[in-house]
Amino acid sequence: MTRRQDFSAEEWRALRNAPQLVAIATAAAGHSGFFGTLSEGMSAASAFAAARRANNELIKELFGPEEIRAAHGDIGELLGSVTEPSAFGTQLQDGAIAATRKALAALGAHQATADMKDYRKMLAWLAEEVANAAREGSFFGFGGVRVSEGEQKFLDKLYAVVKTGDAAP
Repeated sequence: MTRRQDFSAEEWRALRNAPQLVAIATAAAGHSGFFGTLSEGMSAASAFAAARRANNELIKELFGPEEIRAAHGDIGELLGSVTEPSAFGTQLQDGAIAATRKALAALGAHQATADMKDYRKMLAWLAEEVANAAREGSFFGFGGVRVSEGEQKFLDKLYAVVKTGDAAP
């Protein structure tokens, strides 16, 4: 098991920020409207709380209150750097995938096999929780689909990275 002190500041930042970026990117991919976005945000918060109770010590540490606050600051900077509103979703997804690759590379560099397995599963689970939190394209809760086409495309990109462990840029 690895701990924070085993990683450089840059590696830790990637490990800490990737889950939150994945949750935000998943929610943004769905265009869920006000209530759907609220449901997806609540789902992410619930998933973060569940991760805090994980059996894996590294994952517990990543979801501690001080780490969540630090990630919010980092992510706020990333979101503030988006200059073209029409590219927001794409840049957010690209940032989430890049952070995921960096995080997996950090775990690989430390030969943290068990932590990498749990981290991969946690990222996929987190994205699925958010994607399934609200119906997309519904009218007052009627009709629509559980996972939108945009969310599924992002999930597919994420799965390609977490399932293969591809840490290449």
